[in-house]
Amino acid sequence: MDCISANAEFKLPKTGRKKRGFGSPGVSENTGCFFKKRNPPHTKNTMKLFLVALCLVLLFDLVALCVLGVLYFNKGVSYESLSDQFISTVENLSVQLRNATAAAEELKSQLDQVQVNYENALSHVVSLNETERQYEVLKVKYRTAHEVFSACKECQKCGQCGDGWKRFGVKCYYFSTDTLNWMNSRDRCVEKGGHLVIITSEAEQNFVSSSGETHWIGLNDLEKEGKWMWVNKQPLTDTGVTLWFTRKEGSDEPDNWKQEDPSGENCACLGNDYGDTHSWFDSSCRKLKKFICEK
Repeated sequence: MDCISANAEFKLPKTGRKKRGFGSPGVSENTGCFFKKRNPPHTKNTMKLFLVALCLVLLFDLVALCVLGVLYFNKGVSYESLSDQFISTVENLSVQLRNATAAAEELKSQLDQVQVNYENALSHVVSLNETERQYEVLKVKYRTAHEVFSACKECQKCGQCGDGWKRFGVKCYYFSTDTLNWMNSRDRCVEKGGHLVIITSEAEQNFVSSSGETHWIGLNDLEKEGKWMWVNKQPLTDTGVTLWFTRKEGSDEPDNWKQEDPSGENCACLGNDYGDTHSWFDSSCRKLKKFICEK
């Protein structure tokens, strides 16, 4: 180290800088000599610390990269697993869709078969209804034939019909000359041993209407409107013969006209006041008309 004697004249430049205190690195403690300024001894330690810190940072970065790589790898595995699950789910759904389609086709085939069976059953029902209708017609015809046969047997035992009675076939008919309402006509026929005429064939209709006059017959709907019954409690629908008057314009008979009688027209007669004795009309039971009895 170069040293300058303490006795030598030395002038400090006036820089306005304060003198360093005791132990200043620029002045020797014992000699009072001034020496040249060097780097402080802790500079090397600082460099070492810096290098160590840099190594630690690099090591931390390396570890972080490893961790990221592991996480990325694990994430990739998870994505692959999810992809496999998705593919498996899609395949299962496809299988279920195919099964559902096959089941739907099977159900449609069964439904078509049920429809065919229903139509067949419906045709059988229609056929059964027609058979029942024919059976009812045959039953009426049988009952009529039985009555005729029974009457024939009775006629073999009896003589003439009686005074004022006319024979047609196996029945006897009485054509009144006086006029009564329908209820009194019914009662008068009973008094004579018969009842108001019940018409069961067109031949009988032609015979009783040959007089050309309107007459009460034994048909009414007094118990229930629209349900026409003969005086022997037989429904009109059972006889198979209906000869109501029909019009080209307006309503057909029976029309239950209420302008003359508010209670309506609940009794049947041959013809009306204007003729047409070959057809039936409904009329007010209060009207006075001739009547026809049979026995």
